[in-house]
Amino acid sequence: MTFMNSTDESRSVLEILIYDDDKTDINLHHKLITKYLDEREFDYNITDVSSQDDYSEYLKSKKPDIILLDILMPIQNGIDAARMLRKVSQTSQIIFMTGSDSFAAEAFEVEALSYLKKPVKYESLVHVMDKAVQRVNFSRSITVNSERIQIKIFLNDIIYIETQGRKIVIHTMKGDVSTYMALSAIQEKLPSSEFVQVSRFEIVALYRVNYINGNVITMRGGSELRMSPKLKEKVLNAFDLYRANHFN
Repeated sequence: MTFMNSTDESRSVLEILIYDDDKTDINLHHKLITKYLDEREFDYNITDVSSQDDYSEYLKSKKPDIILLDILMPIQNGIDAARMLRKVSQTSQIIFMTGSDSFAAEAFEVEALSYLKKPVKYESLVHVMDKAVQRVNFSRSITVNSERIQIKIFLNDIIYIETQGRKIVIHTMKGDVSTYMALSAIQEKLPSSEFVQVSRFEIVALYRVNYINGNVITMRGGSELRMSPKLKEKVLNAFDLYRANHFN
């Protein structure tokens, strides 16, 4: 069992698992996944396993956000491995790697996201990984205390966050949530590839930005926020990178 990570521990980290009995294939897929994650500036951990024992041991302590799973393995095939995963995680995104199309029914049963045909091409992997990451973001959340109640907020629902006196207000698609904490503290809970601070008082979700004109950021829904000139270059770079990674 081998590990690789590129993380800022304060950020949300993508947990990636590669399970394949062929170590040559593992090395290839590991390099492709690393290239993809580095290009998109994600924080991540990658774990490689090549045996059923290592896979079982991994699932005792971790649940992958995304798993790349070989189907044709001699001891435990990929379908059985996926069934095993589904017993402990309903949100993990399963990507099968195979040279065969004969497992479509079983793949549907375990709610697999997609197939990648071996040998895996980088362009195909990028397309599938973009979909997987998007689904992971839909299921990711933060928890904050609001009026002595712990509230779970899905990251995909957040529009922007602003400081109001000693508290912050999280504007979401389902309404506003107020909590007493520093803006920097909430920023530490958010993935840097999806959120950016635009002023001393505000953080925006990049996927909720409609357009930027001068120093004014217009959010989807019509809210307008004024960007700090000192942060403008950083914000524009983050916005351009997000659009390049998700819309090209």
